[in-house]
Amino acid sequence: MKLAELERYFASAATSGSGPLPDLERIFVGSDQLSAKDRLAIYNRGYFYRLLDALASVFGQTKRLLGDADFERLGLAYVAQYPSEHPAVERIGRAFPAYLRGVHAPATIVDVASLEWARLCALVAANPRSVATVHAIEPGLFPQARLRFVPSLHWLELDPRALSAFAGEAPARAAQATADPPGPLLGVAVWRNQHAVRHEALDASEWTALVCAAGGGTLSEVCSAFASESAADDVHRAFQVLSNWFAKQWLEQIEYGEARRISD
Repeated sequence: MKLAELERYFASAATSGSGPLPDLERIFVGSDQLSAKDRLAIYNRGYFYRLLDALASVFGQTKRLLGDADFERLGLAYVAQYPSEHPAVERIGRAFPAYLRGVHAPATIVDVASLEWARLCALVAANPRSVATVHAIEPGLFPQARLRFVPSLHWLELDPRALSAFAGEAPARAAQATADPPGPLLGVAVWRNQHAVRHEALDASEWTALVCAAGGGTLSEVCSAFASESAADDVHRAFQVLSNWFAKQWLEQIEYGEARRISD
């Protein structure tokens, strides 16, 4: 076996999640103290526990809620099923929330994991090419304009109990997590401000407006999310929300292309 082939075989053996590879005892030498299988198992175990540490670095609150033993059991099963595919090892957790849902972890814990993954995605997102300010508003075209959000902004719907659990206000063990069915989901925005990641629960109208804007809706369509029985209140609420989006630096660009074509 050539050196390059041996290196590939060793890498496969050290990272295998399905037990020892064929011909292991023939290719590697054992000793009186340890067989080749046992010697390679040391590397294999070390590899998966390093991945488990990377998973724990992202899902710290999920680990707290599950407890060390259950997190280790579920985490090791997960990393064996979902191999690392990214140079940044912390990206190993890309499918962990879905995996927890698939093994019927409590819904609150699944949502905490989803929030933690969204926070990582916000942290490592690309910097915006620019940040839009109110000075970019063209009043005559603004109602037909569309908003482009900064790359770090993520949004998801969660059981409200997940926010309390993330903040440490829930029981520390999964066995103690409430088994009651979840109530109405809460819209949550996650973003990075400078080097700090933040998340915030949104009321129903702002959540509807955010989803509409992210889906390419015009500002007129976005503002329809605030429709109520009072036009004055609607205008005030729309102004308040859009002002906050600018202040939080959620907006990368105001796009007037279609609006200009309509006005021409």
